[in-house]
Amino acid sequence: MQYVELHAASAFSFLDAASSPERLAEEAARLGYPALALIDADGVYGAPRFYKAATERGIRPLVGAALTLASGARLPLLVETPEGYRRLCRLLTRVKARAPKGQARASLDDLEGETAGLVCLTGGSDGPLAADLAAGRRDAAQRTLARLVALFGHGQVYVELQRHLTRESELRTRRLADVATTLRLPCLATNGVRMTTPAERPVLDVLTAVRLKTPLDAVGRRLAPNVERWLKPPVEMARLFADQPAAVAETAELAARCTFTLKDLGYRFPDFPVPGGGPQIAYLRALTEAGARERYRPVTEQVRRQLARELDLIQKLDLAGYFLIVWDIVRECRVRGILVQGRGSAANSAVCYSLGITAVDPVGMELLFERFLSEERGEWPDIDLDLPSGDRRERVIHRPGGANRFHPPPQTVQRVANAPSGRLRGSPHHPTLATTAASVRQSSRTQANRRR
Repeated sequence: MQYVELHAASAFSFLDAASSPERLAEEAARLGYPALALIDADGVYGAPRFYKAATERGIRPLVGAALTLASGARLPLLVETPEGYRRLCRLLTRVKARAPKGQARASLDDLEGETAGLVCLTGGSDGPLAADLAAGRRDAAQRTLARLVALFGHGQVYVELQRHLTRESELRTRRLADVATTLRLPCLATNGVRMTTPAERPVLDVLTAVRLKTPLDAVGRRLAPNVERWLKPPVEMARLFADQPAAVAETAELAARCTFTLKDLGYRFPDFPVPGGGPQIAYLRALTEAGARERYRPVTEQVRRQLARELDLIQKLDLAGYFLIVWDIVRECRVRGILVQGRGSAANSAVCYSLGITAVDPVGMELLFERFLSEERGEWPDIDLDLPSGDRRERVIHRPGGANRFHPPPQTVQRVANAPSGRLRGSPHHPTLATTAASVRQSSRTQANRRR
């Protein structure tokens, strides 16, 4: 029976766990874990380092965060899908933005409508059910659990069982199992890991004393009662929960469900708002066709074939918005009388030439398009623009909004900028850009009216 640890915290749970993400990944690999979930308090700060260390060792790195609630309890959330990661990051940001540093507290109301792609665990001794169960308030704990089910969905909530060989943890485990049976929810075995090995216990004790602002020799029973919260071998965890085999089996099944890792992240340019609506690729094709009629006189069959081939690949790679943003940046430069010139491997693209991004005819010069964009490389196309450095370049980055122009946020323009030389990656340069854009908008409106 395969066990997967789905609740481990790193030192990025500030003063509450002892191990670095790298140390956790290293030990998990040594123990033969196929995956490991990092759930730190109120953030995903350790996730990039954990992802790098885990992937280097052949472990699938799962990610999540434990939200601190108004009661002081922590609600562990595990990311299942990319949508879940987006929602978790938005939730963490919103909660932290409204409170002074270190005082952010979430409420269950904050989770309304923000739980898609997330799996809710109930936590251990610091979970939202623990206090009520310890005080014998089963009904209150059951109401909280029912609220979590209403927020996340029945298949997205797991009652977390942790055994740390204390009377309190065993009592909590029995009561949690009873509540789970009542609400027909699955149980999930975890160890609530706070250190990689028992040898790190002294470090955890020191961190606890610092967090409590108390001398180490005066902390007393507020320290961890034993060294059980370490990353134990899967066999030992299965043995510990021998009476709960389903809770052990659920760990592997849930780990398999959580398909998201940081590998799924990647920069995505904002969508370009097409005038009158419609697909971005259709607008790009229309602009390219209009531009080609201006630059190629006549538009030969060879040019048409090349443009079709490039546009088909741009559509396949979902890059239409990127080319439109570049086109819009250059258009803005020309409207403002700012010199701009595209160069580099973009000169190998007939689409860039037709849009006015570059000044060299790649068809006439027999240039190789694949040097600029290739499906096999899996990279963003590199469109370089030369701009004068200084205030004029800054005005492009921080340009004010206009009624009919798309204005990507400054960070998007900065992303395609090379500050020292004044180069921008992505743009157009065409003597009739404004006319072309207006004619395409008019054409789009006419076609839309006809469809009506």
